[in-house]
Amino acid sequence: MNNNFSQNWKSMLPKFLGDDFFSSFDNLSNENSVVRMNMYETSNELLCVFTLPGLKLEEVDIYAYERTLEVRGTLHTDFSGFRIIQEEIPQGPFKRTIELPFPIRDDKIDAAYQKGLLVIHLHRLIRSNHLKNKVSIKNLDDE
Repeated sequence: MNNNFSQNWKSMLPKFLGDDFFSSFDNLSNENSVVRMNMYETSNELLCVFTLPGLKLEEVDIYAYERTLEVRGTLHTDFSGFRIIQEEIPQGPFKRTIELPFPIRDDKIDAAYQKGLLVIHLHRLIRSNHLKNKVSIKNLDDE
């Protein structure tokens, strides 16, 4: 096999297929790169703010557990009667998984959507140290 070709095949393809062909694949390498997010915290709360223009609320799912937040959905930015010439705003399905700085309560989560921003309000899980459950031990020898 020609080693020169195997090392330079990526640089040769844009000449053949055109630079615009490969620009549409830029976000495929990391599915989390499509959706932008800012996280804000206080001592016991988190705000996760996602930029999601064209989000339809019936097509989004939010899962929060322990130290993980996952948002899945589909973005739509179609304009009826128009043909897209240049696309920089992501469209289609997305999935974003965020590791949170602390465990969160799964019974106290609020989410709101306004002006293309999805805001998820989370609360820290505070475990009480004085509540210790003693574990009983079964003696299987007596059975």
